[in-house]
Amino acid sequence: MAESFSAEEPTPQVTDAPGAMLAVAVPQALSAEQPSSDGPTEKARARILDIARIDNEKAADSAQRERDNALRAEVVSKAVPELYLKLVDEMRAGVQLFNQSLRPPDGQSLPFITWTETPNVVLRDATSGDGMRVRIARRGATFDLLLRFASRAARADVPIIEGHGDYGIAANRTKTMLRVEGWVERGQPVFWYSLDFKRQSVKLEEVAERIVASIAANDYSLLSRDLTSDLSDAELRSDE
Repeated sequence: MAESFSAEEPTPQVTDAPGAMLAVAVPQALSAEQPSSDGPTEKARARILDIARIDNEKAADSAQRERDNALRAEVVSKAVPELYLKLVDEMRAGVQLFNQSLRPPDGQSLPFITWTETPNVVLRDATSGDGMRVRIARRGATFDLLLRFASRAARADVPIIEGHGDYGIAANRTKTMLRVEGWVERGQPVFWYSLDFKRQSVKLEEVAERIVASIAANDYSLLSRDLTSDLSDAELRSDE
């Protein structure tokens, strides 16, 4: 009788010892339709999206800057005078606080901080008359805070807050200039504080009281220095 053979070929097997059989693994090909999730195609696609996103952000920022520049004159012309009047009110309160806190002993006197202002400050009118200016003074130190308008060619004038301080005694006098300028970012007014044309990190909320303190102590460094540490008696008596 003839031997019959199966149509399927048996799995190849290898023996390395009598009675033991080891199966030979047959690798299967990866499907070309299922690329790895972090393969080159996905990385290139992510790069394309990143480039598009960055270009969109740059274009949006450029458009926003153009809108801000167009709005600057309108926004700043209102915001800067309002800030000036706010600083004046805070300075006045600081002067009153200092003067009311002085306690001269019997038979002696202590100099107060004097205050003068133009009629426009009283009227809160920034555009007519002789302008807005206040002056505080004590023991020869003076500080003038004024609102002025910087002219620009073919464009509307821009209001700027300026302060002029004069400190010291006799030949050892120091003059300094403070400036607060307004700008527009994303449609909202922002302000830059500088001293002698150097940008400062001092918060605007501190500016008015720093001005008053600098005149009270006859010390211009109070306009900019770090006040986180307590002042020594020697520093507080710098006028002696």
